[in-house]
Amino acid sequence: MIATILILVSAIVHAVVNLLTKRADNKYAMRLLIGVFSAVTVAPFLFFVPLPHGLAIWLLLSTAAVHAVYELFLVKSYESAAFSAVYPVARGTGPLFTAIGTILILRQHPPLVQLVGIALVCGGVIAIGISHRATKGAAEGLGYAVITGLTIGGYTLIDASGVHATPDPFTYVLWFFVAHGFCVLVTAPGIRGRAVVIEARRQWRLGIVLGLLSITTYGAAMLAYRFGATARLAALRETSVLFGTALAMHFLGERMTAWRWIAAGVIVTGAIMLQMPG
Repeated sequence: MIATILILVSAIVHAVVNLLTKRADNKYAMRLLIGVFSAVTVAPFLFFVPLPHGLAIWLLLSTAAVHAVYELFLVKSYESAAFSAVYPVARGTGPLFTAIGTILILRQHPPLVQLVGIALVCGGVIAIGISHRATKGAAEGLGYAVITGLTIGGYTLIDASGVHATPDPFTYVLWFFVAHGFCVLVTAPGIRGRAVVIEARRQWRLGIVLGLLSITTYGAAMLAYRFGATARLAALRETSVLFGTALAMHFLGERMTAWRWIAAGVIVTGAIMLQMPG
């Protein structure tokens, strides 16, 4: 129950963070600000947790690198197509890759009913995204979204392993935000040039808000992975697509067709099945 509550909080806040990122004037600058302000916010708390060592250090370095790639392709997908097209595909393919990884790498084998739930959640969110395939920039955006989903699967597996690799899960959680912030700070100017830094200075107020929300959404998710099965929780977190779609309808004026409502119902069904014991 603790893991479920944490992951649902993570899902709701995640939808808000990504919607506001989509609305930002310079989306990559906003992702840079989120990384930096998240790191600055958690830095004082590092004195109250043990230092990471051994495997945890390598996992932190690995997740920082994967997150840097994730930030790039997430932004490119947002720059190419409608939010309600690319967001569901990225979030839907993520737990699909995570489920494959947990079986092949982590040797976790979810019961059949939960595997069906994972498939329904993934299928439903992907269906919402593909329903936008005729909109402007959809083909390119959906391609970037699938790559984004691959990176989501990668960092989810790494971070689920990380919170189990330290006696105190907060050690990994707090140091993750520092490692991620440092990596994005180093790579962003190299990828987008000096202009991204100039834009970041202009949007810093929103960056602070999103940085705090980012700590909430991904911090809650990592703690949830400590208490529950990775594949099940990763799929349940993608109910954020429902919240994201609702927000996109209200704030971005994006419409919801009958097909998308059916897909949303499939997601809800899958989420319910994820809570069923094997």
